[in-house]
Amino acid sequence: MTPDFNRGDKLVKKQILILNKHLPRKRKFLDELLKEEKPHVIGGDGTRHRFKRVELEEISVIIGKSNLHKLKLPIYIEIDSQAAGSRISGKFESQVVCKVLDINNCKEEIYIYRHDLKTLRNKLPTTTQYIFLVR
Repeated sequence: MTPDFNRGDKLVKKQILILNKHLPRKRKFLDELLKEEKPHVIGGDGTRHRFKRVELEEISVIIGKSNLHKLKLPIYIEIDSQAAGSRISGKFESQVVCKVLDINNCKEEIYIYRHDLKTLRNKLPTTTQYIFLVR
């Protein structure tokens, strides 16, 4: 009798979906959030995720006023079991992360590692979120 690896894969994928329930149903653009009295998004599990205004203002300075309508928040930090680092993708998302972490030669997709991940989450705790990927 051979073990049912497909069943195990399905179980892992289900657990990952549970880990991602906190992710917003819909991300909002930075310019929208700056106009709100209490900036927030609603998670897939129905919880309200609030953003600190100080973080929003810091990010607005980094990307410039002309780009506020181009950046959606929260910025996703992609955790993939098959990758060595955590991925940040998107032109403005990467720009923000590179500025916060003082990284030169920033591209639209970057990988950051444990030390930088800790620094990023300490500096932008409400405007960044983990997303777990299964391939």
